Amino acid sequence: MYRRVPHGGLRATGAGLLVAAFVRLALNPAVLTYYPRSETPILNWHLYTYGLAAAALILAAWWLAPPRHKLGDINLRSLFCALGGVLLFLLLNIEIADYFTAPGQRFIAFNFDGNFARDMTTSISWGLFALGLLGLGFWLRTAATRYAGIGLLAITLLKLFFHDLANIGSIYRIGALIIVALIALAASFLYQKFLDRSHPTDEA
Repeated sequence: MYRRVPHGGLRATGAGLLVAAFVRLALNPAVLTYYPRSETPILNWHLYTYGLAAAALILAAWWLAPPRHKLGDINLRSLFCALGGVLLFLLLNIEIADYFTAPGQRFIAFNFDGNFARDMTTSISWGLFALGLLGLGFWLRTAATRYAGIGLLAITLLKLFFHDLANIGSIYRIGALIIVALIALAASFLYQKFLDRSHPTDEA
């Protein structure tokens, strides 16, 4: 509506509602107990709720092209992209936890008891998400997105070495190390290949 009727109040109201939706989903753990989990993995109400909210944030960032992207000193495009990315990361972890929750359990259980399949799925998913952030950062030429990808990849490696490897057998350790190492190598290849060409035009 703001694109049709460029009144500042519409933009401020829309921004407030989007931030409120993010806070409700990201900072309110009780939201996961509002409805019982379904027996259908992946295609469930978590995907519907978090996916739509993240899509709304990213679409809002897309629509608020300069010079409409500023609300006071706040860059709404950067804010909405960051919040949307956080929701997608939360959705990734919620879907993993939901998939590995014991059948018949009413709500999602976040356990860290050394389940090999869950721990490896989490680490590999984090690594791929970090790789996606790096690729997006090079494509959009935004340094902040690249740094977020590097930070998440570093956290993934720390999780792998200090948590996952302590709870799995030696044979599986080799496979886990190879997979995460390949992701790290792909990230370093992307950085080496695109850093020079993207650096001069990086956004602040």
